[in-house]
Amino acid sequence: MLKVVNNAISLTRGDTATFRLEIKNQDGTPYDIQAEDQVLFTIKKSTKDTDVIIQKAAINNRITIAAKETESLAYGTYYYDVELRRPDGLVATVIPPHVLRLTEEVTF
Repeated sequence: MLKVVNNAISLTRGDTATFRLEIKNQDGTPYDIQAEDQVLFTIKKSTKDTDVIIQKAAINNRITIAAKETESLAYGTYYYDVELRRPDGLVATVIPPHVLRLTEEVTF
């Protein structure tokens, strides 16, 4: 099960998760992701960790985490952020670090 509340994510380990990204400009208007833009969703065990656990590129404004990508991870708290990289050199963290909780499952 996937649940997102105020950018905090709760995901049952071993489940597939797909969610839509909505990026806004500083004035609050929607930002249209361009074909040349790169939007990266990155998960780490802590914000200070250099080891990336999962990194996904957005496709059509969506991030998908496959079931097999979390099935062997330990239950617990992880951290994620979302970064926009444009060809003109702009790099912006559009979702700052937030908690991602990998919750228990019974069937696996």
